[in-house]
Amino acid sequence: MICFLLCIAAFCCILFRINQKSHIWLRKMRYVENFPGPPLKNRLIGHLKEAMVSPADLPTESYRHYKEYGGIYRFWLLGYAIIFIGEGKYAEIFFTSKTTEIKPDPYRLLHVWLGLGLLTSRGQLWQKRRKLLTPAFHFSNLTKFCDVFVKNTRTMVQQLHQTPDGSLVDVTTLMKLVALDNICETAMGIEINALKNPNHNYIRAVEDCTHMTMERFTKPWRWNDFQFFIMPYGRKYWKDLHTIFELTDKAINNRKIGRAERIQNSSQHLDEAEEPKKMAFLDLLLASCEDSSVTLSDEDLRDEVNTFMFEGHDTTAASMGFTLFLLGVHPEIQEKCYQELREIFQDSDRSPTMEDLQKMKYLEQVIKESMRMFPSVPILGREATDDVKLGDHMIPKKSVIVLNVYNLHRDPKVFPDPEKFNPDRFSPEESLGRHPFAYVPFAAGPRNCIGQKFAMLEEKVVLSYILRDFLLESEHGMDELQLSFAMVIRSQKNLNVRFTRRKKFHGFES
Repeated sequence: MICFLLCIAAFCCILFRINQKSHIWLRKMRYVENFPGPPLKNRLIGHLKEAMVSPADLPTESYRHYKEYGGIYRFWLLGYAIIFIGEGKYAEIFFTSKTTEIKPDPYRLLHVWLGLGLLTSRGQLWQKRRKLLTPAFHFSNLTKFCDVFVKNTRTMVQQLHQTPDGSLVDVTTLMKLVALDNICETAMGIEINALKNPNHNYIRAVEDCTHMTMERFTKPWRWNDFQFFIMPYGRKYWKDLHTIFELTDKAINNRKIGRAERIQNSSQHLDEAEEPKKMAFLDLLLASCEDSSVTLSDEDLRDEVNTFMFEGHDTTAASMGFTLFLLGVHPEIQEKCYQELREIFQDSDRSPTMEDLQKMKYLEQVIKESMRMFPSVPILGREATDDVKLGDHMIPKKSVIVLNVYNLHRDPKVFPDPEKFNPDRFSPEESLGRHPFAYVPFAAGPRNCIGQKFAMLEEKVVLSYILRDFLLESEHGMDELQLSFAMVIRSQKNLNVRFTRRKKFHGFES
């Protein structure tokens, strides 16, 4: 009798859960079925065909939907409401509302690599980490990082001078190598010499893990960790992660030992202990922990350093690669950049100072316009933790909201003739009155990119050195460009640019 009653109770619980789920499902459906978007032919499956788009087709398909349905439209997928937005007024709510702070479930795929670093953490943990990390990006520290940018960029330019004049260079690969050298040295204080040793195990591991992470994001059948890691590609992914963790752990151990030795050998107070000649993000993080009386385990430190590595090299490399490509397509804009640099440096080969970098106003406009057309992170996601209103539309709780930055930056109401490369859009006069959330290459709101000033300084250093010494000519035009979306925007074909020397090379000053 007791067993029978227990079975009845269990059956009732199952019915209750099914009814509860059905109620939530129907509520979502009522909210979103009248949204702009593709016709809803099957309420159960929804827009499965439209959603299963490859990264190579995503730029074209998402832009087509944007032009057809406008700045807000929906997909319905297996009981999930997915709301796509691409207007400044919606982006503002996306970035600032308390109900849209949490990143959707697929972001958990990054946990195995980045743990609970700044990108993947949430709530109080994120707030504490953000507060702890912010001082590391103070202007005074960025100045020290610039010394690293200059050193590695000079190495890159010297290599370019050793190639035949007028050679075609795949700028995506070149920028990735210099960005990796910069990020390894500024994040961990380790020199891997990617420019001189592009086959380094760490470089290969980062490249493979980045590619596989993007693969997992776009293939839901690989989201299950157990199923993923028992497969050959999952085991290879884990082996590559071990290579990455090994170098990160070595850097953490070395910096902690070095810091302890300096403190022990100093007769002064901890705050006055001699700092290493080349400060890294890891050193600043260790110092911040001590100053704030916050304890981070080695695993916590690894998470933050790996996050900085992950976010700080591929995105910046993509931005610099597309900027060089665009300058090679538009010689008149390239010439304006060159003339600005001549005014600053007077044909000298000296290294740029922070004051020089701040004077590069037109180059900054070029970089911003490049990031408008090709935002490094083209798609961002959030999960609505409660009902949230976007304009005239109510978005139900548990919906996924996707901000397509690529489409947002092509809003013709904000950026007329959006496919035209026009750096004057970012002159002070043209920028006046623009919606503050219509242009968000570094995201916005409380969770904006903490390293955006770092990235802009790095790009100015690298690009200014190249433009001072070389005339650029792209092999392909804009009409031949084929993009791909995953976590970072990419070109499906090499961005080959011809590098022709502007003047005879006499060597850099030491």
